[in-house]
Amino acid sequence: MSSESKPETEKKELFVDSRLQVSSSGKRLFALLLDFIFALLIANTFVQVFRKEHWDLVMQSSDLSDLLPFYGSIVLVLLFKDIFGRSPGKLLLGMTVRNIGNFSERPPLVVLLKRNLLLLLFPVEGVVLLRDDYARRLADKWWGTIVLDDQKALRVILRILLGNIILFGFFSVAILFQRSSIEKTAAFQTAEKAIRSHPTLQLLLEQAPEIEEPEMHLDLRENTEKPSLVRARVGDEKSGKQVTVSLIFRNNPRGWEVLEVEVKPISEVDD
Repeated sequence: MSSESKPETEKKELFVDSRLQVSSSGKRLFALLLDFIFALLIANTFVQVFRKEHWDLVMQSSDLSDLLPFYGSIVLVLLFKDIFGRSPGKLLLGMTVRNIGNFSERPPLVVLLKRNLLLLLFPVEGVVLLRDDYARRLADKWWGTIVLDDQKALRVILRILLGNIILFGFFSVAILFQRSSIEKTAAFQTAEKAIRSHPTLQLLLEQAPEIEEPEMHLDLRENTEKPSLVRARVGDEKSGKQVTVSLIFRNNPRGWEVLEVEVKPISEVDD
């Protein structure tokens, strides 16, 4: 068989069913981008949930080894993203992974893992994907797989709705654990002591001991002139006070030093 007839033979092998359509390289790259965003959100969520006490001080002295769990979890999610035959990105774009010899058959798990392991060679894989007539990367060629537009995919409006639900879920989890994450910092705990010992706030704290709506703006650099800020509300939303605690980071001993405690009536706080 001449070399000129090989593309035609390959084309017949790929399109035994005219109803099937190979996913374009643009869709595949966009699906990979969505998968990376989901992996990033999952890794960030785990970081938020499992924050340790005084994580702000630990983060200040962290090195590259402390970042390995975060980036390692992203790689792990990307490795297992296709275990059900499609990743979240492929699901939202209506795509599926199939065996090239039988389009109705999903590749076994070990093949799906091998495919994703080659994403470590993404620059090479990306070039091969863009140059291939059927939008295949090296992993597809080596292990006999192909990505097709799924004929049984959810309707576009349902996929958009599903994507929004997933993003809203991650956002809700971040909001849910935000206060817990703030309260675990040494900066907030130092500011809380200053607030509870401030003489003008004693009466309000006796009536409403909870410190509400905490927020932080931290600067973990040493010898910086710009102070870090912890803000919170003491008392109710109408007659309470907004308290701003200015802090500076000290390295010896490692911790936070209170510079100033500013107290303003809620009514005087700019929106």
